[in-house]
Amino acid sequence: MSHSDDARIAWGWKEEGDELFERRNFEGAIECYNKALKLFPRDPDLWNVKGLALSELKRYDEAITSYDAALEHYPRETVVWNNKGVALDNAGKHIEAIRCFDMVIDIDPQDAGAWCNKGVSFGLLGWLEEAIECFETAIDINSHHASSWYNKGITLLKLKRDNEAGDALDRARELGFSKC
Repeated sequence: MSHSDDARIAWGWKEEGDELFERRNFEGAIECYNKALKLFPRDPDLWNVKGLALSELKRYDEAITSYDAALEHYPRETVVWNNKGVALDNAGKHIEAIRCFDMVIDIDPQDAGAWCNKGVSFGLLGWLEEAIECFETAIDINSHHASSWYNKGITLLKLKRDNEAGDALDRARELGFSKC
């Protein structure tokens, strides 16, 4: 079988996996991604989507391993660093998560999502002032980043700064954030 045949087959497995992922059949998606990875084990996108499916199943340690496999070959892939950080946060490993978000920020200091996620990690650690600084940085980068406004508002509530919190939560709602 030629390389182009392998690529076509792997692409088919990935597409099928993506369709199963969209239908929330994460186990089926993982099976497809594994079949594609047998043909292209260095493909960071395959490792990343496999990690996302594993995260949806709350299999965070396996997801982290999948993200590590992608980063082994493509260490500057910010989407993967971010996803790994989220998985680490979900696994309760907040300091490690912050390191991942810092990697994203080192590569792309204008990544509002990474700043927001770093703020969430700080908040989970109870470091609320540091969290606020991260949310404000994210908002400075992108004033329409609804998640940053929401998380800033929730964190301000924890700090008993109710008026500021209300303003931030109102802004998040205006931007379409649905948890408010």
